[in-house]
Amino acid sequence: MIRLIMWRARLVVTAMMVAALFVPQAVEGVYVGLGREMSDGLHALSVLWLLISVGAWFWIYCREHPLPRVMDMGYFVILLWMLIVPYHVIRSEGLRGVLRIALFLFTYLAAWLGGRAIAIWMRVLAGG
Repeated sequence: MIRLIMWRARLVVTAMMVAALFVPQAVEGVYVGLGREMSDGLHALSVLWLLISVGAWFWIYCREHPLPRVMDMGYFVILLWMLIVPYHVIRSEGLRGVLRIALFLFTYLAAWLGGRAIAIWMRVLAGG
């Protein structure tokens, strides 16, 4: 039963992180394609969404791979997550951790490219 709950939590958190990567890029692509600036508030909201998603994923990850000291760092994890999360993933999983990080970076690149494609598409549709 616990394994099923953890599997579902992992699935939800992964979907939340993928959405946090793709949705803001798509929205930015629409704004850029229409020749408008995305508001600072919307940009801040997308960064916050990504930070919460990565934090939730890392919390689930730490429950599966015992790293209690890391989760006790609190805001330190939020401020330096780009360094702390990869370090602990590679430390606990080795090569599989490197592949996990590479998958995240590939997903980020795919989201960015998707946003640029939407911007081009919107510019063509708008006649510009």
